[in-house]
Amino acid sequence: MITLGYKTKFSSLVRAAGAIGIGLVLVFGNNAPTTVVKIIAALLVVAGLVSLVYGIKKNKEQGMYQMLVINACLDILLGLLLFFNPQWIAGIIVYLIGIALILFGALQLLALAGTLSMLGSGFSSLILSVCAIVGGAFLLFNPLTIKVMSVIAGLFMILYGVSEIISTYKIGKARKEYEIRFGPKPEEAPETPAGQIDASGIGDAKEVEFEKVDEPGE
Repeated sequence: MITLGYKTKFSSLVRAAGAIGIGLVLVFGNNAPTTVVKIIAALLVVAGLVSLVYGIKKNKEQGMYQMLVINACLDILLGLLLFFNPQWIAGIIVYLIGIALILFGALQLLALAGTLSMLGSGFSSLILSVCAIVGGAFLLFNPLTIKVMSVIAGLFMILYGVSEIISTYKIGKARKEYEIRFGPKPEEAPETPAGQIDASGIGDAKEVEFEKVDEPGE
């Protein structure tokens, strides 16, 4: 069963919360594209700092230490540049969201398709994922004004976030069902026929010498 991107419940719920949060900003926020860029930049900085601290604590225990620190520094640098210069990509943020919706929607669709046989659900469970992909394509090729596009992008992001929460629950349930059906089963001890004594451990028995202890008064 394919669960790419859904190995842990935490990561998928973080994606869902991020998508819904960004969607709400795009729908209700003033100067939404710039605000979204700053939010993404702040998340990059936080992620970079966490990775940097983790890498320093690990020190040289692992061979990937230096690469981890370099990636963390690049995340922090990119985050700071975007935070203080959001206009660099504010004009194309809607198109970037469209690409993200297509990629994550396809990933979600692939993971959910693998749960159909486990849960016995129909193709109706894939509707939200398909809507996310269609929404991403719509954002890429629709020539509406940036304000209208921002609101539409926000609505699709909220839709994707809700779909991600539902998908996390379904995939978790399907994973448990998969483990029950195909997981390793505990070995059962062979049954002893009626009227016979189980002598499987007699070969390992050892003789024990007993020493008589004199009772008091003898």
